[in-house]
Amino acid sequence: MNFIEFVRGAGNVLLVMAIAGGVAYVGDRVGHQVGRKRLTLFNIRPRYTSTIIAIGTGMTIALVVTLVAIFASQQVKTAFFKLSSINAQIDDLQARQRELEKKVENGHLVVANDTLMVPYARIIKKNATFGERVATIRDYYQSAVRYINSTYTGLGLKPYVSPPDVDKQLNDLANRIEAGEQIEQVDVMLSVTSDQNLFEGDQIHFEISTTPDVKTFAKDDRIYTIQIPGQSGAQASIAISELQRAVSAIARQKRMPSFLADSVTTLELLPGLPTMQQMLGKRGSYLLTAYAAEDVYPHLGGIPIVVALVPQPR
Repeated sequence: MNFIEFVRGAGNVLLVMAIAGGVAYVGDRVGHQVGRKRLTLFNIRPRYTSTIIAIGTGMTIALVVTLVAIFASQQVKTAFFKLSSINAQIDDLQARQRELEKKVENGHLVVANDTLMVPYARIIKKNATFGERVATIRDYYQSAVRYINSTYTGLGLKPYVSPPDVDKQLNDLANRIEAGEQIEQVDVMLSVTSDQNLFEGDQIHFEISTTPDVKTFAKDDRIYTIQIPGQSGAQASIAISELQRAVSAIARQKRMPSFLADSVTTLELLPGLPTMQQMLGKRGSYLLTAYAAEDVYPHLGGIPIVVALVPQPR
């Protein structure tokens, strides 16, 4: 319990105490006035009549306050009428949490969340009609289901089962592409990724992701540079790995999906790795730079780069 929660709870207790004190005071005053006037109720002695009226007044005030709180606060209404349902949901969520923790500790992870599950994409051309969008999405979905079930059931996962409202979901996806105005500006790439961690024995789940197929890097663009001092004991291979991670981070900043941004491939080293290592063994400072090997679009499936090492100009 943090300090804010403690203060809020203490405030609620004090509020209840104040209301209870007010109700008791009003009830006592009403009962006192009835007793002084020696009023009777159903021929009951005035002494008992004042007590009954005092109790009734307190009950009425408490009821009115409670009703006001119920109608004024959704939380109070929930506490009064849906507490059992909420407790049941909490128990269910706790059971799921224990099951997930058990899977994480003892289970075999087959597919991590946000992993590319189908090695091919599909492109929806810009200005495609709604019917063409739906047809492309449905064809890709059916192809993906066949590939996923044939590939991942052999890894210990249960087959994917299409939901009853699959047609509505595919139509909604086509509408979301149009609503995002992506289709009028650029092509849109469809890809299939996992929407949760899948452990051995789990049923397969996936989602179709949409990515605007825009140019992330142009051919020969300088993406990132690392400065390396000579004779520092730096390993060229480790520096190249750090450079690839930096390229991935920049691609994610440009809103490239992580499963694509993390796929950085070095196509060429200038000069070769042994010569790079020899250069780093000499005095001076050197620049290790990653260049885009070609125009990089999401449909390429990754980021091909050329890495060059040159002495830093003085």
